[in-house]
Amino acid sequence: MVRQALVSGGVCYHHGLIQPGEPLADFEVLDLGHLAEVDLDTYDLLLVPRSTDGDALRSRRHQFARFLDRGGVLIAFGELWADWFPGCRWEEECAEDILAPFIARPHPIVAGCEPDDLHWHPALERWCCHGHLVAPEGAEVIVRNRRGDAWLYVDKVTTNGVIVASTNLDPDTHTFHGNADARAFFDRLLSWAREEAARTSERRRRWVPKMAGLYSGVHFQRAFYADPEFGSGFAVLPVWELAATNLLDHEGLWIPRESNQNVLMANRDKLARYLIDGGTIVCFDEVNQPWLPVGSWRLRPASMETLRVADHPAVANLTPEQVRWHSHGAYDPDPKATTLIDDGRGAVILFLDEASFPGALMAGTLDPDCHVGFGAERTRPLLRAILAWVRQPRRLPMAAD
Repeated sequence: MVRQALVSGGVCYHHGLIQPGEPLADFEVLDLGHLAEVDLDTYDLLLVPRSTDGDALRSRRHQFARFLDRGGVLIAFGELWADWFPGCRWEEECAEDILAPFIARPHPIVAGCEPDDLHWHPALERWCCHGHLVAPEGAEVIVRNRRGDAWLYVDKVTTNGVIVASTNLDPDTHTFHGNADARAFFDRLLSWAREEAARTSERRRRWVPKMAGLYSGVHFQRAFYADPEFGSGFAVLPVWELAATNLLDHEGLWIPRESNQNVLMANRDKLARYLIDGGTIVCFDEVNQPWLPVGSWRLRPASMETLRVADHPAVANLTPEQVRWHSHGAYDPDPKATTLIDDGRGAVILFLDEASFPGALMAGTLDPDCHVGFGAERTRPLLRAILAWVRQPRRLPMAAD
């Protein structure tokens, strides 16, 4: 059975369309203000109606991206100005947007429709028109204006999921106000989307897990997760979405320096449970609060002149010179852990603990992710070695359905 939800911004027709007899009466309702607290991967189909808070949607863009990477179906209506889902690019009204559209190709969503059936904004320019979209490369444009700009497209290429984006065709608004053509169009669109959503589990089976990259809105974190070499391997996880996220859906959790440790403290039990369940954590933060399940970090100097690199696959073939820059504190030696990099004087700079839990925890003080985020090349060899080790098949936990 398809699990479907409306992401509500509290607007009048958001409420009206979920009433008995209305098109969304069988949808669950997710309040946009609390969306970060929801695991969207438990749903197959999400619908975001027109006039939902664009700034709030933008703040949840990574959450929607992860939902789509996991094969979900997203319907988005209206002026999609906030670029809150992958491939989204909206433009304001042009003269052609107030004219009757063209049906660009046959599709079940527009079966039996004539262009006039989809012409809902024939008033004067700059009156009540919702603009158009620039469709991503490879997307199917179903309805367009006379200039060729998309009013409605279906995108199955940008992500592992399905995106239906519709701007100047806003059937939610017009259905609420009694437009029979809009209601018929809305019903067809929902019927088709439910068929696609029924195949969500199939798309999830071909999904390739990524590393969850914890993101606290810090400049260099943002740049690291957008890096041309490393960025595509991360599913960005805003720290506010950590509590609701099933970490076992990812190949590991990356915690960069200057993360929000207040939120990490609130989720310390979740992190420990993740390691108990076989997960992998890589941490480069300065851990001066007790949220990391193992390791004792102190704000102390380390001797960078006397570095030693262990013979271990996680730091394979690296020389001391390749990891010599600076250290943000150091860890105390731990008999259960394997020291990967230290200064030979009691300051552990990178360690791996595979004994305390069924999973693995790597923690260090070299912050190579931070420096890539600032544009440095020097720290890339260490990042490559660590990520190659994480992505060995034996490191992947059992993903949840």
